[in-house]
Amino acid sequence: MAAFLPFAILVSLLAAGATADNGYTTPTTPPPQQSDKLLVRVEGLVLCQSCAHRNSWRLDDAAPLPGAKVTVTCRDGKNRVMAWRAATADGSGYFLAEFGVTAVTDFFTGDPRKACFVRLLASPDFKCNLLTNVNSGLEGAPLRDEDKRWPGQGYDNVVYAAGPLAFRPATCVPSHHY
Repeated sequence: MAAFLPFAILVSLLAAGATADNGYTTPTTPPPQQSDKLLVRVEGLVLCQSCAHRNSWRLDDAAPLPGAKVTVTCRDGKNRVMAWRAATADGSGYFLAEFGVTAVTDFFTGDPRKACFVRLLASPDFKCNLLTNVNSGLEGAPLRDEDKRWPGQGYDNVVYAAGPLAFRPATCVPSHHY
């Protein structure tokens, strides 16, 4: 009978609702309600690639390219262009393009990350104006979801990111003297 005493105590404690965490429980929060409409914003950086890394995807020592232009294109459910925006980089090379409130189902595959892409358009700097395909700036840079989402009034605000994208100098001084 003495062998069953600890088991009896355990059973009675469990029946009373005792837990190993001294009765403390972690509050559970419901997952955020996702709307069927989105206000999509796309952000990124445009840089001037250094001569030391031309013909590569490296952006070490790259400088912001103020005034650079990019286009953001989104496709609809039938894979046709449904909207596009041109965006201009600010003094730090940052750009932001905003689309109006759109039903999620209007985007190709119902996902703006798969329906939209960013391409380099133009550089205001004649010393750094050759397009590169760094992060697919020529082909169309895909969007990344960086968990920037908050509710609006009947829609969700979402900010996706692309890039960084880069132009490269038209001419570079040779690094070797022969």
